Amino acid sequence: MRSSRWILILTLSGMLILSACNGAAATPSPAIPTVNLDSGSDQTAGSGSVVASGVIVPAQEAQLSFTIAGRVQSVDVKVGDRVKAGQVLVGLDTAVLEAKVAQAEGARQTAQAWLDYLNRVGTAHEHRERAEGDVAQAEGALAAAQAALAQATLTAPIDGTVVALDIIPGETVMPGQIIGIVGTLDRLQVETTDLSERDAPNVNVGQPATVYVEALDMDVGGKVVAISPMADTIGGDVVYKVTVRLDEQPEGLRWGMSVNVEIREETR
Repeated sequence: MRSSRWILILTLSGMLILSACNGAAATPSPAIPTVNLDSGSDQTAGSGSVVASGVIVPAQEAQLSFTIAGRVQSVDVKVGDRVKAGQVLVGLDTAVLEAKVAQAEGARQTAQAWLDYLNRVGTAHEHRERAEGDVAQAEGALAAAQAALAQATLTAPIDGTVVALDIIPGETVMPGQIIGIVGTLDRLQVETTDLSERDAPNVNVGQPATVYVEALDMDVGGKVVAISPMADTIGGDVVYKVTVRLDEQPEGLRWGMSVNVEIREETR
């Protein structure tokens, strides 16, 4: 009886093991996901095109500074004012400079009067030569004093808009100190910032371009008008600046806005 019981137990165990194995075989294996590799990119241009990032800049920009030191007497413009080339923007105190001009003019008149006297009395030639040299020296000093006086008035170098002005009356300025900026806000254009050296040979002046202005979410047409002959280095990459003139200037376009530029190669 005991042996029969063990035979029955072993038989049942075998049947359970076979059942488990058959169940496992019937269970489907989990599906392996398929990965689709897309070689394209949103930043990749179509065939025959070059893509680069860029920034909106004025066609002309001028930094304002004096060539002499002095105390500011008057500021005749403010940020946002439109100005014409030659228009007075800032003036320095000229009291000392005017006095130097007057002194130099007096010295020139004295030297000229002495030369005139020598010519009238018919003095020796060497005396007249010395007097002529004194006149020339006095005239040079007068011209230098007049030039310094003229440099005390800062005028607009271009037609444009005052976009920055960091000076008030009473302040002292030093030669070369930047006190303001004038730019042509009515003539904005694009300068690329990361056009690779690998793409530069495919870009030529006159090629059409499409400029996407991120802040305005719109495309604007344009044309390549300049390519820098000298490279810049950004993060170890060699890049060339390309300038694109816009076909139109949309409402709301501002200096410094970020853009994406697609330059299309012309069909030959």
